[in-house]
Amino acid sequence: MDKLKLLAQLAQDKPLFHHLDEEGVRRAALVGATLPLGDVSMAVPPSVLRWIADHLTEDMVTIETGAGHTTVLFAAAAKHHFCYTVSQLEADRIRAYLERVGVSNEKLTVVLGSTDDTLPRLQAETIVDFAYIDGCHGYPYPALDWLYIDKHLRLGGILGMDNAELRPVREHCEFLEENGAYRRIARLSDGYFVRCYEKVMMAPDREWVDQPYSRAKRDPCDQRLLTRVRRKATTWIKPFLY
Repeated sequence: MDKLKLLAQLAQDKPLFHHLDEEGVRRAALVGATLPLGDVSMAVPPSVLRWIADHLTEDMVTIETGAGHTTVLFAAAAKHHFCYTVSQLEADRIRAYLERVGVSNEKLTVVLGSTDDTLPRLQAETIVDFAYIDGCHGYPYPALDWLYIDKHLRLGGILGMDNAELRPVREHCEFLEENGAYRRIARLSDGYFVRCYEKVMMAPDREWVDQPYSRAKRDPCDQRLLTRVRRKATTWIKPFLY
């Protein structure tokens, strides 16, 4: 199916792949979000879908954590798509929608479960061209999802980090941008933030002495008063930065 036609179809249909029970509504209210009880859409904005479509080709193998409108786009336009989600309901609704709009489910592999259990089982020989991280946004999952996916993402591959306004995602984006293995190619803002990257080199070794990000502070053991004050100020200010 043509990507532009698919985006127009999604915009028209606005399929509701997600569901909130009373507990989900209550938890959303804790962070100031007012969401309805029952079926809802937690889709990314149209501008994000368009950006993905512009960079997605039919010869790509793609992977994402989380599920939604992005899953439909990847499944329709990629060579093969791996979707990691905890929700059987979302998977069933997405498959049903693909069938309704005439897109084969044969190119879609859905893996159910928490990504700390499921992503390590991805076959070692699987090479990925485009990855989109939009699963659990609580620490350490954005970094954990990246850790397992990075092993499979080819040089020159694309990585999207969804909800970069949230601290666990934002701080991992800072790591990516300072460590040198990824180059930021887009910063999308449409109600919330998505940062997209190109993988430009294999990641440095995992130990801190091999990471430019970890070595950015000249002396980790510096305990001078001025240094301690700066660290404390950063601790106070950083949680409120975007």
